[in-house]
Amino acid sequence: MLRLCILLGISLFFFFEIQGQEHYRVVSYNVENFFDTKPDTLTQDRDFTPGGRLHWNTERYTAKLLKIAGVIEAVGEGDFPAFVGLCEVENRKVLSDLVSKTQLAEADYGIVHQDSPDPRGIDVALLYRKKYFRVLKEVFLPVALSGEKKSYSRDVLQVTGILQGQDSLFRDTLHFFVCHFPSMSGGEAESEWKREKAALVVKNRVDTLLKYSPNTALLILGDLNGKANRPAQAFVLRTLSSDSRQIENSRLYNTGYYLLHRNKGSYKYKGQWQTIDHILVSGNLLNGQCRLQAGRRLQVFAPLFLLEEDKTYYGYKPFRTYSGPRYVGGYSDHLPLYLDLFFRKF
Repeated sequence: MLRLCILLGISLFFFFEIQGQEHYRVVSYNVENFFDTKPDTLTQDRDFTPGGRLHWNTERYTAKLLKIAGVIEAVGEGDFPAFVGLCEVENRKVLSDLVSKTQLAEADYGIVHQDSPDPRGIDVALLYRKKYFRVLKEVFLPVALSGEKKSYSRDVLQVTGILQGQDSLFRDTLHFFVCHFPSMSGGEAESEWKREKAALVVKNRVDTLLKYSPNTALLILGDLNGKANRPAQAFVLRTLSSDSRQIENSRLYNTGYYLLHRNKGSYKYKGQWQTIDHILVSGNLLNGQCRLQAGRRLQVFAPLFLLEEDKTYYGYKPFRTYSGPRYVGGYSDHLPLYLDLFFRKF
């Protein structure tokens, strides 16, 4: 009994110590077809124009803009998130409108984005609060796909910078990778090779970073279009569960692995919840070897306003913008994820 009380006391000590620490929330969110209303002759965006099949107009765009901003504010739970990785944004304009023409203007977000060669014209981006993070380098890594004809998927975005706490003594270099791997179109198994190619782009870059700096702190976030145990992660990225007993600095750990066999996740397909969006971290963000640390498990942000009744399979599902060609005025077909970072006090 005495031993149990001691262990409980130690656990509570560390719990309240972490609770009282300054934290930096990292959000990953696939915002589903976040297009402006202007046609782009270089991409397949005609559906998302006033004269297109979906009749995408200024009113609908503005509603989407305000909804996405509202989600980002809400997931901060009292403060705006420090970092937001976004998937399926069309261009710089929608990002600029998001951070300057909504309540997010208060957060003073910086933007890292570049148009990618994706045929649909949807990209990844990173928003960061300027008071916490100073960007040192941004790299856009192409993902080339081979097949009958050479094509490209979305670029992988790498951002390197300095994260600084309120106490100037606490600062660390941090690497972000924001990804949107190729879809499962044509079948999950049949298309896995595409995601493996995207994962290899990330793995090669991660290996280079770790070669020159074995204690590199990094996060990989975004829509990887596959579960945690699929080959792109398990065999290419060699990810393990963040609940693993032994955490190695040089390995990558999936903070959402615990959701793998649960009927809960960020995306619902044919009545089954699953997590195809992920936040991966380097081992030193979990094992105390780095001054900066991460929570062990990501969380799915699923308030009722982001859900609607699933009349086909029962329960609830994400409240999306369109149901087929019919405008329903929701948010996205994905739910956002979040994970907190904090500086460990030695």
